[in-house]
Amino acid sequence: MLKLHEWHRYIGLVSAFFVIILSSTGLVLNYNDTLQLDDNHIANQWLLDHYSIGEFPITSYQSNDLLISHSSQFIFIDGKYVLQSDDALLGAIHTEEFIVLATPESLILLDYAGNIVDEISQLTGLPEAPLGISKDPLGHPVVRGVNTYWKASPELTVWQPLQGPHPQWVAPSNTPLHIANEIQDYVRSHEITLERMLLDLHSGRLMGDFGKNIMSIAAILLIILAISGIIIWSKKSSVR
Repeated sequence: MLKLHEWHRYIGLVSAFFVIILSSTGLVLNYNDTLQLDDNHIANQWLLDHYSIGEFPITSYQSNDLLISHSSQFIFIDGKYVLQSDDALLGAIHTEEFIVLATPESLILLDYAGNIVDEISQLTGLPEAPLGISKDPLGHPVVRGVNTYWKASPELTVWQPLQGPHPQWVAPSNTPLHIANEIQDYVRSHEITLERMLLDLHSGRLMGDFGKNIMSIAAILLIILAISGIIIWSKKSSVR
């Protein structure tokens, strides 16, 4: 039968691996703000598949020769990320100065480089929350509201009820495969932060229930290691 100090040695050897993982991940997580772990994301395809990060729905609208797309919480122009928006995209049009995006809460104005110029909501002059967007025959933006349709001045600073025939509302367009692939790659690689991955590794959740059980066993082994170490030390002290 193995003596206590031999059990202590074997448990120590087994526990060493888990001590390294727990200590190193804990040390890194302790400097989360400095290392900006929550601002960095993992792009490894194996890890993303392991987290069951699948494909995301994409909604696209054609405006002139530009394709405006929304997926997850991101908006893209021709597959290139331009801004973050949690709101759905209801339509997109262009004016001489702006690309105008309609969301359920506001209109977002972009320049043709994709930079935000302004955002117009009911608090800043928009008469109603948009249900859709279009243009009249003269090229003025028209917003579809719950109660009526509203025509804007070219600068989108003055609104009045639309008089005359209703426009054809902007409808979603098909997303070309190469653009859809670019969008999926971007969205999937921005779902899991480095902080979350390290937390999951630290707790064992990265490997599911198996990993949690292994880390629980490791914790028990460390407790046994500490207790057996105290017993061995106390016996040696008593001999002296």
